[in-house]
Amino acid sequence: MKSKIINHKSAILLALLMVAQVSFANVIVGQAAIPSGYYNNVDSKKNADNILNALYDIIDNHTVIAYSGLEPYYAQTDFYNDTLWDMYSTCTFYMSHANVPQSAVCDGWNKEHLVCQSWLGSGPMVSDLFNVYPTDARINNLRSNYPYGVVGGSFSGFSKDPDHHGLGKLGTSTTANIGTVYEPDDNYKGDFARSFFYMVARYRQNTLNSGNGSKMFTSNPTNLTAYSLSFLLDWHRQDPVSQKEIDRNQAVYGIQHNRNPFIDYPELVEYIWGNRVGQTVDLSSMTPTCEGGGYDPTVTFKYAVSWSVCGTVNQVDSVIAGRAITALPETPVSCSSISDVFMGWTIAPISETTDQRPAVLYTKISDFPTVSADVTYYAVFAHGEAGATVTPAVYTFDADHQDGWTNTASLMNQSYWLLDQGKSLTSPDVDLPGLSSIEVTIRTYGGTSYCNLDVTANGEKIATIVATNGKTMTDYTWTNTGTLTGRAPLIFSTAYGANQGIGFTRVVINATGAGITYSAYLTQSGTTELELVETEASAQKILVGGQIFIFREGQLYNLQGARVK
Repeated sequence: MKSKIINHKSAILLALLMVAQVSFANVIVGQAAIPSGYYNNVDSKKNADNILNALYDIIDNHTVIAYSGLEPYYAQTDFYNDTLWDMYSTCTFYMSHANVPQSAVCDGWNKEHLVCQSWLGSGPMVSDLFNVYPTDARINNLRSNYPYGVVGGSFSGFSKDPDHHGLGKLGTSTTANIGTVYEPDDNYKGDFARSFFYMVARYRQNTLNSGNGSKMFTSNPTNLTAYSLSFLLDWHRQDPVSQKEIDRNQAVYGIQHNRNPFIDYPELVEYIWGNRVGQTVDLSSMTPTCEGGGYDPTVTFKYAVSWSVCGTVNQVDSVIAGRAITALPETPVSCSSISDVFMGWTIAPISETTDQRPAVLYTKISDFPTVSADVTYYAVFAHGEAGATVTPAVYTFDADHQDGWTNTASLMNQSYWLLDQGKSLTSPDVDLPGLSSIEVTIRTYGGTSYCNLDVTANGEKIATIVATNGKTMTDYTWTNTGTLTGRAPLIFSTAYGANQGIGFTRVVINATGAGITYSAYLTQSGTTELELVETEASAQKILVGGQIFIFREGQLYNLQGARVK
């Protein structure tokens, strides 16, 4: 059970908390239990939006209690023998202290919206018991509607002299441009975080980001901002679900008839916002907290990603499960006399030279899928037709060789073609790894600003050539300093509109092996398999019934990081 900070005025509460394993909600509503099949809708869901939508369908349409009538229900959700469990103070409050005049900490309690009322629209969120808690009224007032965050430097505590009873602190955020924030007491940071996660799931079709709420929530649909996630995930992991939260969750369910899924299954947070994004939810691998379950968020499971070039692993990465690859090895050079050009990466190796291009060929980092298992990527090389030249080739082509252009212009008796928005200049296929430079003679047309000439290949922008405004045809050269793979035509285009564009007289593409038709592909496989899974923490791998599990500190986890019953 989570410990509440106790002072000398809370001796009665302390005695109650020491009663062996008996909690207020259990006494009132019985043993906590999740109804059979309650979370079936979220099982097997994969991406964050699908999981949140499934949770919304589960916890939507709860019984709505009028805001003015909430106080009596707190006797079931937040009081031990009429003594308040307050996350804002260590004061001793009774039901009779509700809404009494209060000018200092410990004078009385009232209702507090963790997601502030000024951030909310109208509707059930205003009186949702998972968002409205009984708290010290003075601190509630001082806390105002500031966003939450991590306080840096000096701060204001909440106190009533001579003793300090207030919990949490108010001060300047450690994050720039956020301003004043409220940081809860360490003992309750997880409670706050899981309330915010609940609000996103329950009210993702509503607006929660009015005023300071815009620093905490996005909209359409509602989610958490990068700022709020930066600390809410930490609070959730550092302050695990307590017995107090389990009991309150069950008590609220008895009143509103919906639950906070992130108290029942705290792992779900990782599937939506954390280190398991992209993985499929498997409830059978989780034990709900009300049945003694939990998870260890300090264990980050990783998979081995290897890069095989000509039968040798030249680089090995550890990638967090559900994350995308963020870096690729350098472009490999040809590894035999019959492999001329590096084309990209594939998962299934080509055992022998073939004239079939791999069905799936990854050529840029955005192509690579998220990592859900150990994987080896094999370098794919291509070989030109017999007798085809591989000497450096220069393509020169003029604008007037392109079909479909209608605009012409002249400058000092020099003719050129105009490239407008929606028009493009397309080259023959080019060996992208052998592309060394692009030379153009261009000028801007119309307007007073410059126009950018974008060069794309395989749908990816590889160059932007800037033409400054002027009436003189000017030579520009772009030199390739990046990593390019495969073969494709180069497409020249501009985003500028009618009567604004770029005038051309010539384009020169300097490339190796331009125009070669490839007849064979190979990967030259032979990579040695790697260990299955790595963890950041010390762990042992166990083989049980043909499946590999992680055994750590007396607990068994599957390869997705979920604790096994």
